Amino acid sequence: MNYRLYPLTEDNNMPKALLPLANKPMLHYVLDWLERAGITDVIIISESSGEHKIGHYIKVVYEGKLKPTLEVVKEDVGTADALRTIKDKIKNDFVVISCDLILDLPPHQFLDLHRTRDPTFTALYYEPNKSEGSGGSGNNYKDDKSKQFVGVDINQSRLIYVAPEVDLDQEFSLRMSLLWKFPRVNIHTTLQDSHLYIFKRWVIDLIAQKKAISSVREHLVPLLVKCQYQKNLLEREGIDKLAKLQENHQKTALEYSATWDEKYKEPVYCQVYIYNTGFCGRGNTVPKYCDLNRHMTKVSTESRVSPSAEVNAKTQVGSDSLVGNDTKIDERTSIKRATIGSHCIIGKNVKISNSILMDDIIIEDNVRLDGCVVCNNAKIMEKSVLKDCEVGGGYVVVAESTYHFNVFIL
Repeated sequence: MNYRLYPLTEDNNMPKALLPLANKPMLHYVLDWLERAGITDVIIISESSGEHKIGHYIKVVYEGKLKPTLEVVKEDVGTADALRTIKDKIKNDFVVISCDLILDLPPHQFLDLHRTRDPTFTALYYEPNKSEGSGGSGNNYKDDKSKQFVGVDINQSRLIYVAPEVDLDQEFSLRMSLLWKFPRVNIHTTLQDSHLYIFKRWVIDLIAQKKAISSVREHLVPLLVKCQYQKNLLEREGIDKLAKLQENHQKTALEYSATWDEKYKEPVYCQVYIYNTGFCGRGNTVPKYCDLNRHMTKVSTESRVSPSAEVNAKTQVGSDSLVGNDTKIDERTSIKRATIGSHCIIGKNVKISNSILMDDIIIEDNVRLDGCVVCNNAKIMEKSVLKDCEVGGGYVVVAESTYHFNVFIL
């Protein structure tokens, strides 16, 4: 599932949820957002390969107020497939959020919009920063270049068209049934799906019934969007019946209210929140992960150098860098635009720039690293020069090596 983060998420390093951003796991930021949202019932779904490490984190390392539970699924399943395995644990409307999402949107703004309009789902889309996907290692030339056509009825904040992973050089068409119902459609080609959603409870029943729905983004969302203007599809898939019970309950509660609106009579109503006033990004490829790390390092309120780190007085650590716990850095070394994890040993006259070093890494004397990601327990031997490389967990780069755009893995 995490092939786009190869080799960072290989078994000899760590699962995606625990990849560090500014020396804290990605999962830390998602749990913090959910805690601020007031959500208390949290289920983390992990592939079996990450079960032990994520389980250890939430039981031993995590210091927040939430008490998340961990559910394990087989490798390489889609998000909807994963949700299907925990359908019996979902009793109410539910939030789906990716562990690689970082955003500064206050949770209540997103939740309040959903509560006010009470749609089938609310999805967060965002305008990516210009730098998104440009950070760090340049080796991932196969970065996620897929685009979407996203159609929005801006007056209702309504998502009415999605076509994922299309060729933007090709023509596309809109059904007349869509245009009759929504005559004013704004088509966007730069919006990105953040993979943050709030769904009605009955949607999990739909997922349970329709085994062909594997991906939320590619299957579930487009299906529900089409059901807003394709009555035959709505009835053929039985979605009108799934929504009916909740719709009737909703009508009883709202028809005598001043907030009652015609849209509540519709079986499916898809809402979009377009976030373009702050920071939002995903770390689902190596370049995007590096870009997120750079941003989080910049805004971090932690000490630039951990009090337990030992940094030689003749070493320079830039204000745009972080050095983790118990790391030792020898003399005449330069750290710029870089994040250094915990328990690392860095030798003399080392130059590190625009790079991420995770934990328990050894960098010998006279090494040069530029635009690199170095995973846990790796070792770079003396006088090596690496540019735009990714070094997998436990790998040893031999002395006096020179590499550009390389991936190293055991």
